[in-house]
Amino acid sequence: MITGNRLSSTADRANRSDGPASSFQHWQAVFDGLEDEVLIIDRDYRIVEANKSALLRLGKRREEVLGHCCYDISHGLPELCRPPRLECPLKTVWETGKPARATHCHVYRTGAEEKRQYLDIVASPVLDEQGSPIAVAEVMRDITVTKELEQKIAESHRDLLALRTITGVVSQSLDLDTVLGSALDKTLRIMKANSGGILLLDEEKQELCYKAYRGLSRRYAEEMCMRVGEGIAGKVAQTGEAILVEDLSNDPRAFRPALIAAEKLRAVASVPLRLKEKVLGVMNIASSEPRRFTKRDIQFLDSVAAQVAIAVENAKLHQEVQHQDMIRRELLREILSIQEEERRRIARELHDETSQSLASLSASLEAVMGMLPPGASEAKSRLRKIQDISVSILDEVHRLVYELRPTLLDDLGLVAATRWLADNNLGKSGVKVIFKTRGRERRLPPALEATLFRVVQEAVSNIAHHAGAANASIALDFQKRAIRVHVKDDGKGFDVEEAITSKERPRGLGLLGMRERIELVNGTLNIVSRAGAGTQIDIRIPLDSEV
Repeated sequence: MITGNRLSSTADRANRSDGPASSFQHWQAVFDGLEDEVLIIDRDYRIVEANKSALLRLGKRREEVLGHCCYDISHGLPELCRPPRLECPLKTVWETGKPARATHCHVYRTGAEEKRQYLDIVASPVLDEQGSPIAVAEVMRDITVTKELEQKIAESHRDLLALRTITGVVSQSLDLDTVLGSALDKTLRIMKANSGGILLLDEEKQELCYKAYRGLSRRYAEEMCMRVGEGIAGKVAQTGEAILVEDLSNDPRAFRPALIAAEKLRAVASVPLRLKEKVLGVMNIASSEPRRFTKRDIQFLDSVAAQVAIAVENAKLHQEVQHQDMIRRELLREILSIQEEERRRIARELHDETSQSLASLSASLEAVMGMLPPGASEAKSRLRKIQDISVSILDEVHRLVYELRPTLLDDLGLVAATRWLADNNLGKSGVKVIFKTRGRERRLPPALEATLFRVVQEAVSNIAHHAGAANASIALDFQKRAIRVHVKDDGKGFDVEEAITSKERPRGLGLLGMRERIELVNGTLNIVSRAGAGTQIDIRIPLDSEV
């Protein structure tokens, strides 16, 4: 039975053991000395007993608690706690006769400040001598610190996952527009904001302009360029410190307030894109409603801004490298063009002047020998030797002319020039050559034919001087939208990587030159070789249209 708002069974047992007064006082002292809060609640959900810890937390006297419903005292509710707001463990105990557990959040207000207290509640049945439940003992432990720590850990984990996602996004590309757009999209989604943008700083003009934006009009983005120090973003770029504004409509620092009003922007968080001590730009996260950004929001945005700043710097460096590479390629293309033209000029001069002079000299010597009397055998012999030397020199000049710029290349094209190159360089060196063509043979642009001829010339020279091969093959494959060249030998082979990286070796420089020439015409060159297995060179150059 429950009498006098006390559990009579508990008191009776205490009386039988040590006497009425002392036993009850001992029991009450133990009850009130518990650090955990304890409430004894009857079937009508009324509190019949409460220890000092519970009264202290509730801020009430004993008589203000006993006899009142637990849901009224604990939560100020007119009825029993129900899901999904709160789950009542008492109801479960009465229904099942077994202990139940739940976590309740109690909200308190101290002036304008709202505080939350989390309680771990264990409800257990109180049984009479026959083993029937007569009440429920509710033991509550304050787990606010633990719960807040768990929430902070969970929030930190979410922030880390979000930051990891953004880091992955900005590291996937070196294209500046792609990096900024992707980072902004992810940040707005995580921050649950509907608009924002990233402004980059023009160091020469000291001006900030939008490079990427979402939820903002094009007119706003184009007209909101500002100098360092102007507006909120300008001040962020100037100081390197974040600025938070709950309502832009009342902030005197707002730049072009009419434009801001037209976009219906209210709250904004503006953080610098800072790399070391250098500010590269500003990221704005805005909302159409007043909003108070938390310290955690700013910490997250600062982390995101740091990643974006690194990505911006990397993208700028990549653009600079690409620009320098483009300049280098143009210079190299010009050098090779000048080199080819100079080869053509020297070859023409050797052919038109030197070779003709040598031919004329040989003919003149032949005429002089015919004019000598029959008895001048010694003079004829000497003139014959001089004539042989002139003929030999003429042959060497012809060879130089063909190596400098074979007329076959200009007159008949790549196939004829390559065939002559293989026969005269490999055939004379004792290397058996198989020359093939596939597809419909046709002329290619002169610059492209010259490029392929020079690359094949270098490959043939390597076979003749370094490979020690017995057999070689050269194939030209004319495809509809590409030209392919295959050069293969059964020589001693070499380590391709070592040869290319070792720039001191002539072969390494030659291979680099081959690769440079092919890349200038947007082609690919693949070299496969290993010791004792020969070498294979595959070249593919795409054609813009069928030639």
